[in-house]
Amino acid sequence: MNSNDVILELSNITENLLSGKRKIKIDLDIDSVEDEFLKTLATGVVEVAKQYMECHGFIVDLSHGRLCTEAPKGNAFANPFKQLHSELRHLTWQIQQIAGGDLEQRVSFSGDFSDAINKMIDELRERQALSEQIRENENLFRSIFRTSPEGIILCDLCHCIIHASNAALRMFNADWDTIIGKAQYDDFIFYQDIDKYKGLVNSLMEGSGISFAELRVVLLDGTIFWTEQNVSILLDSNSEPKGYIIVVRDISERKAAEAQLLQYTDELNESNMNKDKLFSIISHDLKSPFNALLGTSNAIEYELSKETADVNKIKKYSKILNDSASRTFGLVNNLLEWARLQADRIELKPEQFKLNEIIVENITIAQTAAIGKNISIEFVQADVCSIVSDRAIINTILRNLISNAIKYTPQNGQIIVSMMQAENIYVVSVQDNGMGIHADKIDKLFDSENLESTPGTANEKGTGLGLGLCKEFVTKIGGEIWVESVFGQGATFSFTLINI
Repeated sequence: MNSNDVILELSNITENLLSGKRKIKIDLDIDSVEDEFLKTLATGVVEVAKQYMECHGFIVDLSHGRLCTEAPKGNAFANPFKQLHSELRHLTWQIQQIAGGDLEQRVSFSGDFSDAINKMIDELRERQALSEQIRENENLFRSIFRTSPEGIILCDLCHCIIHASNAALRMFNADWDTIIGKAQYDDFIFYQDIDKYKGLVNSLMEGSGISFAELRVVLLDGTIFWTEQNVSILLDSNSEPKGYIIVVRDISERKAAEAQLLQYTDELNESNMNKDKLFSIISHDLKSPFNALLGTSNAIEYELSKETADVNKIKKYSKILNDSASRTFGLVNNLLEWARLQADRIELKPEQFKLNEIIVENITIAQTAAIGKNISIEFVQADVCSIVSDRAIINTILRNLISNAIKYTPQNGQIIVSMMQAENIYVVSVQDNGMGIHADKIDKLFDSENLESTPGTANEKGTGLGLGLCKEFVTKIGGEIWVESVFGQGATFSFTLINI
């Protein structure tokens, strides 16, 4: 190979090097070159070309991210890229560690590139901390959901139940498959409280801050109980409402205690009112008859102290004394019976007796007062009736009704006591032809709270207790009492008795 050909080939190799070709064709037989200088030059140029091609492939792989390519050894061209290759491999390893969750890595590869990656690491670290906090909150939420003694229910904006705690499921006597995603929370609110519940939810959405209400809950089996409910809005990641959180507490026992306390308070107030009423009657209504007794007895004592006592006056005073004593005795009896009834200290003592005999006994006892006004008492007797009931209570009822009839019947009047039986029910009536009763007063006759008493035909006084006492006693033995009257034409009081 002559010198010109060698120089020409070396020139071509140089041009290819300068043009940056990936592959350079070398057609040069260096051993055939005779000129030593030219041979040395050719050897150097060919070596440079070979190192160039090795380095070119390494750099291209490096630029494509193929870091597994090893750097050519003994290649001066590759030396500047070996450090880059090493740093990129280390960077790749760091990124793999970061991807695996090792956020303690700090990249020092190169200026802006390192800053960007390190900023990403910082943001990932913050997100990791936030994720851990979220996981802790979720675990806490699940723990509260799982162990809270209060029912916790999550609903969407359409009030569909999307989650419920174990306590809520037990409280509502339901299982997960029955209500989650299938039941409306509104269906568990008692129909009389549903407007109150919807108003509570609407007020929350409007931002009024009202979040508490006492509502009744109705279960699938129809059971109703009182609850205390706190409702708050459930927000999504954009702080927009996505549903409701409802905390439910069973307050049935508290409500029962409040009702019991209210009942005790009412009973105490009623007891105090009854005591005040009793003291009022004792201080007012017993004073007059005792004054009459004392006055009449003093008149008798004065008349007897005279040397010539007037027997007719003594008889008159004695009759007045007897009448006053009888009325006072009846009044005291009514007061005692009424006081015992109000204290709930009267117990039923059923016994068997003949009802017609009891009626006759009470008519006989009332004859003394009836004779004083020349009133006849007739008993229209049916067949002999044997009954099982409380004898003392029936005596009290008959005594008051007959005494009342005498009080409002004028001189020479008539009272008819009758009895009839229909199967197991007995009806006893006391009819008089006296004053009768105004229609506007009939409804108040049996009210023990109304102590209004109308004077009798002989201006007899009373406490107003008698008919109220009869009503309570008749009710106690399971019967009913009523009156039929036209004002000015008398009245008929009737009551029913049932075998106990």
